[in-house]
Amino acid sequence: MSLKARLALTLATAFFAIVILGAVLTFFQARDNIHTELIAARSVATNRVAQLVAELPASRDVRGKLAGFVRTFNGDRRVKVVLIDSLGVIRDQSIMAHDFGALPQWFVQLLAPEPSTTIMPLAAVSEPLTSVAVIVDPRNELADAWLDLLTSLGLLVSFLAIAFGAIWVVADRALRPLTAIHDAFARIGGGDYSAKVAPRGPPEIQELARGLNTMTGRLEAISSRNRRLSERLLHLEDEERAALARDLHDDVGPLLFAIDVDASGIRRTAASPSPDKAAIAERAGAVVAAAHQARRELKRILGNLRPGATSGLGLKGAIEEMVAGLAARHSDVAFRLDLPGGEFGATIEMLVYRAVREAVTNALRHGRPEAIAVAVEERAGALAFSVSDDGGGFAGPQRDGGFGLVGMRERIEAAGGTLAVEETPAPKGVRVFGRIPVAGLVPPHAAAAGAGPAVLDEKAALAAMASMKDER
Repeated sequence: MSLKARLALTLATAFFAIVILGAVLTFFQARDNIHTELIAARSVATNRVAQLVAELPASRDVRGKLAGFVRTFNGDRRVKVVLIDSLGVIRDQSIMAHDFGALPQWFVQLLAPEPSTTIMPLAAVSEPLTSVAVIVDPRNELADAWLDLLTSLGLLVSFLAIAFGAIWVVADRALRPLTAIHDAFARIGGGDYSAKVAPRGPPEIQELARGLNTMTGRLEAISSRNRRLSERLLHLEDEERAALARDLHDDVGPLLFAIDVDASGIRRTAASPSPDKAAIAERAGAVVAAAHQARRELKRILGNLRPGATSGLGLKGAIEEMVAGLAARHSDVAFRLDLPGGEFGATIEMLVYRAVREAVTNALRHGRPEAIAVAVEERAGALAFSVSDDGGGFAGPQRDGGFGLVGMRERIEAAGGTLAVEETPAPKGVRVFGRIPVAGLVPPHAAAAGAGPAVLDEKAALAAMASMKDER
């Protein structure tokens, strides 16, 4: 059942109950009024008869006075007066008003009291008339009550009908925007987040429509963001595969080629008539060294691929191990680390570690840095990190980093943090910095942290790189 149908049924039930209650109250009120009016009419009539009886002995025309007394009751709506002789014969009677022609018999039976007749004796001077009968007839009073009942119920029904119509019109106009809201929800359920509803109707419905529009806007933004993230993740996956292939080709490939060359040399030397044992031993040592180096490179590559890269080492240890491996391969680059101890949770540590690794790898891959500064610091309830280099800045128009940093930014923003990339002027290079909130983290210097930004100071990073250059 629809809301309007329920509203109509509720109003109809309430109004019907009001009509029934009004009819019952009117019934009891009419019964009390009729009873009171008839008692008053009987009292008045008997008092007048008693006065007549007292005046008859002094009257010269007793019959004329009696006849005149009866005529005074002609047209009365409640009382009828009858003159009776000694034989019980009616000699004269008044004529009552007859206004109860349309009175229903069931109404008479429902409200009419028992018939009431009062007989009062006359004086001896009035013979042969011996008594006066006072008859109280309630039918005219009942006719008035019936008319009042019809009028009251008619007005009540008319008022309720008008009220019902007004409420129905107001409710219909108020609920009409719900159809558009329902259709919008159906479109949203089907994946169409562009559905909008014009705020119309009462303030509550307008507020609901505005809330729906806000929700659809956010859902549309989230859907668009998810699509962009999916596209970026696909590119990121391709780039990670390309990086893995490049690492295997550049780092492991030459070692395998060297092992192949040395092993072939050992086979040729061993097959000669007089094998040189010293040459074989030298080449065998080269094979072992290349194999060890290849194993180290594979361990490094697998470590980069492993999700729990900081497991057992902590954030500081993991970054130091990663930088040590890079420093061994890039001996011409000076690395400076400023890392905090302690634990910050596996998820936060992994995000910071991967962001730092991506920033350092990009600096080495796309620039010509002489110094790279890595700093991580607890600040304002968050873990702030910064990677700065002096490798010459951006090589092209791309200023937000590659797909690796784009994907990392998405992951960090999903954790409630931020990540940004900027070009530094002197020395010219690139700085990657950001922050990730850490639940329950209390900074060691809360007052100083509250006054500063949520990222590491750029001047400190530049000074650190200048110091590293001087040391070199």
